[in-house]
Amino acid sequence: MKYRWTIAPPEPARAADLAARLGIAPLVAQCLLNREIEAPCQVAQFLEPRLKHLADPLLLPNMAAAVERLVWAREKQETLAIFGDYDVDGVTSTALLVEVLRALGWRLAYALPHRMDEGYGLSQEAVENCVKRFTPSLVLAVDCGSTACGTIGWLKERGVDVIVLDHHQVCDPLPDARALVNPRLADGGAGGESHFTELCSAGLAFKLAHALVKYGRQAGWPAAERFDLRPLLDLVALGTIADVVPLTGENRILVAAGLKRLEATTRP
Repeated sequence: MKYRWTIAPPEPARAADLAARLGIAPLVAQCLLNREIEAPCQVAQFLEPRLKHLADPLLLPNMAAAVERLVWAREKQETLAIFGDYDVDGVTSTALLVEVLRALGWRLAYALPHRMDEGYGLSQEAVENCVKRFTPSLVLAVDCGSTACGTIGWLKERGVDVIVLDHHQVCDPLPDARALVNPRLADGGAGGESHFTELCSAGLAFKLAHALVKYGRQAGWPAAERFDLRPLLDLVALGTIADVVPLTGENRILVAAGLKRLEATTRP
């Protein structure tokens, strides 16, 4: 495949002005202008992404409802099944959540669909196999489920609640999930912030982990007090890069920190 690059025309006067105001090289200033980054706060966050600039995870649509249901499952020691997907984003999201939720005291199992035998996403066959194997009362669908109305309805008929954590296109009407955490819902005015819209599922899994650890610390869980989220960032970086989402906003922050973690990772 051949690419035809279109380069934005230089703007020496604007670049020189921005360079002088911010104390940066004119070439860097021109690169920023080409990306429509000009405000000092935008420049600082683009050139020096910091974890402290991450937004509150509870600003994501329906995140509070997801946390509430998950906390209830922990308190009642329900069996939670994390149902992921077979691509890198789905696998890293699942691994991240298994690591966090086990450490914080959830009773859980996980399932990844077989690509050839069970198909893509929250398929009926894969979900039936998951239910037969683990008999969960709550399913957390990761990187899938935003359009799985039939399968989620089937689970609900059998008394199984579903939380969907996904970044793919949603359907109309929405599936009857207990909580649908999808940044695309923010575009439709359902609450949430626009800077979440480019997150993939690995990023969303990290946001959910952040929300649960935050809740646990406020509730006085010793495991939450001890838990460090930063070692999870290598998984977030892998999922984000592999899913080829824009490296801007929260993605840029997460990947910048995650790549540093990958340099010294102890994962197999």
